[in-house]
Amino acid sequence: MRPDQIDWDSGEVVFWGLGFLVPLKPLADQIDDLKEDLAQVRYAGDVVLDIGWYPEFSEEGEFVVRVVRESHWDEPLFLEAHKTVDGLLKCLKEAILAAKNNRLSPTR
Repeated sequence: MRPDQIDWDSGEVVFWGLGFLVPLKPLADQIDDLKEDLAQVRYAGDVVLDIGWYPEFSEEGEFVVRVVRESHWDEPLFLEAHKTVDGLLKCLKEAILAAKNNRLSPTR
């Protein structure tokens, strides 16, 4: 998966570790690449959209999408977890809105 396959709006991709991800391939076959640090996108106002797999390298894990302001990792503007690539891609739309608007997601 390439970062240009997603509309990040005003965000700037500063780290991309999802180049290995093949959406139609079972995640169990890609588990050796699923780690905590998969991607980060920076937005205005010191806001970061972060994607990771927790616990890393585990088939029991899940994608975690978190949007934080000013490194307040314990108080995310957005937080959602998904076990599938489809779920990840769907939640990214809402996470991007929370990041670009620099405010809590409506579901929080």
